[in-house]
Amino acid sequence: MINKIEQSETLADRAYKEIKKAIIRGDFQPGDALPEEEIATMLGISRTPIRKAIAALTYDGLVTSENGKKARISFISDQDFQHYIQLRKVLEVLAAEEAAPLVSDERIQHLEMLMINQKKAIEEKDHYTYIDLDLQFHLGIAEISGNRKLQEFIEQILNQLTRYLVLSGTLSESAFEAHEEHLKIIEALKERNAKKAAEAVRYHIENVEKRS
Repeated sequence: MINKIEQSETLADRAYKEIKKAIIRGDFQPGDALPEEEIATMLGISRTPIRKAIAALTYDGLVTSENGKKARISFISDQDFQHYIQLRKVLEVLAAEEAAPLVSDERIQHLEMLMINQKKAIEEKDHYTYIDLDLQFHLGIAEISGNRKLQEFIEQILNQLTRYLVLSGTLSESAFEAHEEHLKIIEALKERNAKKAAEAVRYHIENVEKRS
């Protein structure tokens, strides 16, 4: 479910990433407890970095933590999903507009390689890899924009939305359509056309909403 951490890595940061990945993929369900000792054993580290990781996950909204009680995976409602979609329509469209005139050929090639690997994951029904590549694709566009805060906000929203779509079972069912929409976004970025890139991203997000 989650992999052991090499001691050479920053333990709290790596624990945070591993636990977050497991939450987004649906390995932990809403309401599930996060027992520090058990997770520490799974990761092969002490409980101290686990506590720091859980604190960061609480800040992200993926975990709820109350004094004297075990940390638990937070719930995400249908209304939460709609609110996140609304924010995504604003923030990711802005990121695409900002990224289009700045994107380099190397970045385009990287996005295209992600889509080659994503198509392979779809064909092999490797949903975990598909999810990872989907997040990399959208966060990659936000990173190109050069706006670090915009990237952080989009990452938080995508983490929650992806978790919702995994739990609802719609992410894997609509993978092929989403992949085709990703390719249209890349084409717009290739043209360095901010308006077209924004429209392609908006179209994709609206379809994600319809398919959910």
